[in-house]
Amino acid sequence: MKHAALIVLSLCLGSTAMAQQYSNVTDSTAIVDKPRQKEAGMYRNILKTNLSSIALNNYSLTYERMLTRKISASLGYRYMPKGALSKSMLGEKVMDYVKEDGDDDLQNQLDKLEMSGGALTAEFRIYTGSRPGAKGFYAGIYGRYSNFKYNFPYDFEKPDNTTTLVPLNGKSSGIGGGLILGGQFMIAKRVVVDLYIIGAHYGKMTGKVEGLTDLSDLDEADRTELKNELEELIEIGGEKNITADVRNDGVRADIKMPFLGVRGLGLTIGFAF
Repeated sequence: MKHAALIVLSLCLGSTAMAQQYSNVTDSTAIVDKPRQKEAGMYRNILKTNLSSIALNNYSLTYERMLTRKISASLGYRYMPKGALSKSMLGEKVMDYVKEDGDDDLQNQLDKLEMSGGALTAEFRIYTGSRPGAKGFYAGIYGRYSNFKYNFPYDFEKPDNTTTLVPLNGKSSGIGGGLILGGQFMIAKRVVVDLYIIGAHYGKMTGKVEGLTDLSDLDEADRTELKNELEELIEIGGEKNITADVRNDGVRADIKMPFLGVRGLGLTIGFAF
């Protein structure tokens, strides 16, 4: 009986020690998992739209996903329906400046320009701060693909003061990459505000333009003048970016130019989930 009691007592003490050891492991695991639970509770997804781009008749939607506690990836699409650039909110401001400058010919030409297009942007961001999630100031790198369609009824004024209409229609696309700095903040439980502070990208844009119409009445001097005018439509740094060919059946032109863009003081609002 004495030996049996000792065996039972040993088993009880062993069970108590094992229970205490298990409790300690559980407590330490809970302590280790606390930050993980906190990070797991952050919003990992954000849908947002750029409010400032509406001034240019652009409408966008971007999806952002957290990859780690402070690094995210996003994919956004921007669409610009067909319309006159001079009729957009920002375009009207530009036209007011042109009117003040007194350049009636430029104003008449810009009034006729119609464009449509879209852009696909992929971006990676690193957020600052100790709190997890897509919040705080950030630095990002992004790549962008854009395409455009445009209609431009170009009035060519000949030396005899008669005008020939050249209906220019074109397509172009550009691809490039750049950097951006900004800040993203939660202003409510699930409402996000993203403020682009400054950013820019650089790449290459190519395209083709056609203006099919009867130009057989133009002499050689007129064709040279029309060619020069068209090639001077886009000049960057004193370099022409259009190569035009004037024929009896119209105009054909190639576009090769830098794909430049600036992102600054843009306001985006979104929903986190």
